[in-house]
Amino acid sequence: MGRLRDLRKTVLAALEADPWPAGLAALEDVRPKTLLGPLYACLLEPDERVRWRAASAFGRTVARLFDEKPEDARQLVRQFMWRLNEESGNVAWGIPEAFGEILAAQPELAREFHRVLASYINDRDCATGDNYLELCPLRRGVYWALGRLAEARPELALPALDDLLLAFGGDDPQSRGLAAWAVGSLLPLAGEKSGPALDALDALASGESGGYAFDFYHGGELSPVSIGELAREAMKKVA
Repeated sequence: MGRLRDLRKTVLAALEADPWPAGLAALEDVRPKTLLGPLYACLLEPDERVRWRAASAFGRTVARLFDEKPEDARQLVRQFMWRLNEESGNVAWGIPEAFGEILAAQPELAREFHRVLASYINDRDCATGDNYLELCPLRRGVYWALGRLAEARPELALPALDDLLLAFGGDDPQSRGLAAWAVGSLLPLAGEKSGPALDALDALASGESGGYAFDFYHGGELSPVSIGELAREAMKKVA
């Protein structure tokens, strides 16, 4: 028990350390499977930055786990899927974000599970609509997760483009901003859809919600950003 408590303290210290992600080097000598429990716990920490960094650390940790035991890594992703299932009875705080970081970090898992991640924002397709997350904060996490996947593996996030664009008309302004960020990485691959996507981004940037600001996590840090800023940055990527 004391060893587990010490490991939790070590993981928390690594997530708090600056500059990010230098603190994670302290965890490289720890077997990845041993880190999973403390990382789950850190997804619920009071410090928002620590929670986000725990999600990021899942990416590196599960990529290492895949190198050791691929099936254990797959099982971890399946556990995420179960936690996101309403029948599990869980409120899966931080799970979508960690899911996205894992797929961004590990190419084989990304190929196997990218459509599952995208299904959580799709309420149009009968084949995947049962996965749609009704709880807005969890769905918001999926928009961010798809943004991470789009940064690392845009070809795998591209099937989610239509659903990301639909988010622009949703009720949650933060989801609109996160969806705009994700769309930016997909524009170079969007083909004939790039024109309508650019029009939608332009309307989002100039619309009433364009000035809405929220804390946006990227590269280990939280910083305030407006929906308009994210939409304008996304439009720049089409070139």
